[in-house]
Amino acid sequence: MKTANAMQLKALIKKKSKELNVAPQLVLQNYMLERLLERISRSEYSDKFIIKGGFLLSSIVGLSTRATMDLDTTIKGFTLTKENLSNIITDICDVEAEDDVKFELLKLDDIRETDDYPGLRVFLDANYPPMKVPLTIDVTTGDKITPKEIDYCYTSMFDDTKINILAYTIETVLAEKLETVLARGIANTRPRDYYDIYVLLRTKEKDIDYPVLKQALLATCNKRGSAYIIDSYETIIETLNKSAELQGQWKKYQKAYLYAKDIEYTDTCKAVYEIMNRLNNL
Repeated sequence: MKTANAMQLKALIKKKSKELNVAPQLVLQNYMLERLLERISRSEYSDKFIIKGGFLLSSIVGLSTRATMDLDTTIKGFTLTKENLSNIITDICDVEAEDDVKFELLKLDDIRETDDYPGLRVFLDANYPPMKVPLTIDVTTGDKITPKEIDYCYTSMFDDTKINILAYTIETVLAEKLETVLARGIANTRPRDYYDIYVLLRTKEKDIDYPVLKQALLATCNKRGSAYIIDSYETIIETLNKSAELQGQWKKYQKAYLYAKDIEYTDTCKAVYEIMNRLNNL
């Protein structure tokens, strides 16, 4: 989307933030991530990047239902090194997309929060003078996608134009969330994992292929060495449901994200149980 100047873009962002009842900064951040996604889709690397995580979830259920501030991807077709990724991101930043936004690569760091998959974190600035918006992209490799990545059509937030990109299946998204919740147990400090499972079940259940989800969960567990959760889910969920610490984390999450305010923590545990029980009965 092309705007006359930064003032016009700010006006559009303000209007959209009121429409969605979310912070203007969140809309701006997601718009710039969208502009970056457009460049990936136009680049020679469009078949190398597969989107996942919060940005994909936000696209599936809506920004007013799931907020995110960064872009999660996994890659295929090249070796993930700082040098390779730096060169590729620089090329992507140079792609013209008729939106007057200029991207600048700042640095790359190793992702250290999780050892699920090796990865790098990319730091960029999106520049539309006088605005400068810092962005991060997490890039991993080795992800198990069941049955395989899909062609996904992302809809632009302002003009409904379509951006074609590769993405996780909804079953793989759910499988990774379920594995994280059950394998990490009370050590998991991310209430959003519970929220994501709940909201996908309650809003997109008709899109979930449960036999594929079962395959995806088994593949994810085997990759991460946590296959024991398949037979132990009832005991694990019972422990999670009684955890005062996790309940406290959920209350903080509710205060930070209003879309979760009417959802009880126990409801999220029930959602996990409901899915696992259905998989167990297949």
